[in-house]
Amino acid sequence: MFTGIIQEVGRIKKINKKAGLWQIVIESFKVSKEVNLGDSVAVNGVCLTVVDKKGDLIFFDVVKNTLDTTNLKRLKIGSYVNLEPSLKVGDKLGGHFVLGHIDSELKIKNINSTAHYRLLSIVFPLMFKRHLVDKGSIALEGISLTVQKVFTNYFTVSIIPHTLRATNLRYKKVGDWLNAEFDYLLKSKISGS
Repeated sequence: MFTGIIQEVGRIKKINKKAGLWQIVIESFKVSKEVNLGDSVAVNGVCLTVVDKKGDLIFFDVVKNTLDTTNLKRLKIGSYVNLEPSLKVGDKLGGHFVLGHIDSELKIKNINSTAHYRLLSIVFPLMFKRHLVDKGSIALEGISLTVQKVFTNYFTVSIIPHTLRATNLRYKKVGDWLNAEFDYLLKSKISGS
């Protein structure tokens, strides 16, 4: 389990592609010192297992199903990825509960920059509208964010300067795909009703 508070932006150093399985190697100067073999790390919001570690490099295996349903399949050498180690007992809960199970890839429709923040408009398939509420939580690229406003087929989120500096959102542009995990508590309420 995670909180959606990104600890570091890592960089893809190598991708080994095999049939049905990719191994991605991420350069990390902070998270690499905190994790061990078998630990869970959210990479762009996707819960992955550390399968090897060499100095500042962390190795992860990614199976076909995960590649098919997330934007990890779009990674290239040099891509920037958000990293968050799993929550430990006693850690602060600064964002919201994030499981690392991606619901969908969502596309950036528009980016409006103001003097104080960026407003992203994100398109979503209509089947997910029931998982979105104004002022509700969402994890995009593993980042705990607040939905500002929900429209017919898109919603908006505001990105403050700190979040922009501390995550890979500073590299995103219109047309890019973001991993999205809708709020688990809201999904639980809907499925339980």
